[in-house]
Amino acid sequence: MKRRMIFLTIIGFLFCGYSNSEQLYFIRTAIGEYEYYKLPPTQIISYTPNQDTLLHIYKDFTKELYQNYNRVNSLVYYPKVETFCFTVSGFKTYMLSIDNPDSIMEVCTQCPKNYFINSFCSIEIINNDWIYGCSNHKALRKEDVFIYKTIDDLDISPNAFKDIYLTGTKRQRVELRPHDPKMYLPIVADVENRPPFSVELPSKYQVDEKTYRVILVNDEQKMILSIKSVNPIAQDAYGTFQVVLYNKLKKEWKDIELKGNSPFIMTYGNWLAGLVQDGREWDEHFFNQKTSPGKQVRDSLYMENSFDEQAENYGFYRPGILYLLNTETGNYIEWETKQGDSEILLVQNESVYFRIFDSIYKASIIDGKKLGNAELLIKDNEIIPYVHWAFIK
Repeated sequence: MKRRMIFLTIIGFLFCGYSNSEQLYFIRTAIGEYEYYKLPPTQIISYTPNQDTLLHIYKDFTKELYQNYNRVNSLVYYPKVETFCFTVSGFKTYMLSIDNPDSIMEVCTQCPKNYFINSFCSIEIINNDWIYGCSNHKALRKEDVFIYKTIDDLDISPNAFKDIYLTGTKRQRVELRPHDPKMYLPIVADVENRPPFSVELPSKYQVDEKTYRVILVNDEQKMILSIKSVNPIAQDAYGTFQVVLYNKLKKEWKDIELKGNSPFIMTYGNWLAGLVQDGREWDEHFFNQKTSPGKQVRDSLYMENSFDEQAENYGFYRPGILYLLNTETGNYIEWETKQGDSEILLVQNESVYFRIFDSIYKASIIDGKKLGNAELLIKDNEIIPYVHWAFIK
């Protein structure tokens, strides 16, 4: 088994007054053994387009975080409050607000005796409160395996999860029961006491036998629920992923088919931003022969935990197709990058920012129906391949 290390890097833009200059920020965090890879757990790197040719260390959190914790387990962005959350070594959770990139705030989490903080990024937004969970895996079946508290150390009922805020990177598993419109949240051990989600399913989407689905997105305007993953039928094809979109304002349901049997999507207002991805579970033999396009370019640059190593370790194939879907108008925009290591970073102000390997591009969304010409913002083969997020201040 190869040693796994994931770089999560964030890019941000700062517009200073009426100046035309743009300040870009990168947050570089790494999962791995610090002494082995010689990389900092967390570091902000800045770059000024059209002015600089070098990247600069803007803020270094290495000493602060590395004293006893050197593994960043996960990172989640909550655009509703413009905040990033990440967990270091599964023990401590930190917040970074884009309003104040100079500092990070440690979130105090105190679990009762015999309970432990969740190993993944545990902080979630529920009813405008920051919530975290503590688990006890040794509890009996009828006991509460999980308890939930606010960061102000107040106990909170599992019923509050009925309106959990989900952006795509943070998802929620739900339990569906035969001929029952409710979607139950498996966040307590006692099946009979599992709270229902706030949205109920029409008869069309109810099931004949107990099963589990995943809510991908939930905000004030919409909810997106997974329905079915469809595997590709040939080696040179890719699968599909069926979801249902519920428009809360119009009270309308709509079936949507996304490309790729294991897509990655994020929501930015009315836009869903996604990349086509297949998981290897459809056929191990065919998958091992599938290589995401652009490998020759990727092989020209030595990288720790490269894209192709991640594809092999985690089992995915990406054909290099990005897309935008407007959940209000239904408009769909798709483009091919010819590079498997590509993704959308941000959709804002009728513009989309996306990465193709070691380059960041910006393109205008014209009349909500098509992209304008892509503009190269920055190219750098040391930092940019690890960029996965963007924000504008």
